Amino acid sequence: MNDPGIRVVFHPDRWRRILDLGQLPALHAWLRANNLEPRDVDKAPITVERQDGETVIRYTAALRDADGYRYRDPVTDGAAREERTVPLLVEPPAEFGQT
Repeated sequence: MNDPGIRVVFHPDRWRRILDLGQLPALHAWLRANNLEPRDVDKAPITVERQDGETVIRYTAALRDADGYRYRDPVTDGAAREERTVPLLVEPPAEFGQT
């Protein structure tokens, strides 16, 4: 991402690095501190950015049915997902503050 107002906190291309460095607990703790359940955040880019004068976290949510199970999107035949934003409550750890 080339926009200086967008900070990449997580990118799936770095997933192996996150695991190898043992940073997954820190990522999950940060998500929870921002009222996000890690199991509902899909392995897609997570960014911190300005939107309408507010700092938000942009992420992709894995959608679940009424029973709490992930389901397939009949249109794409892939996992049902939706891009969402939530207000940033807690800054990400420095090691995740990539630009």
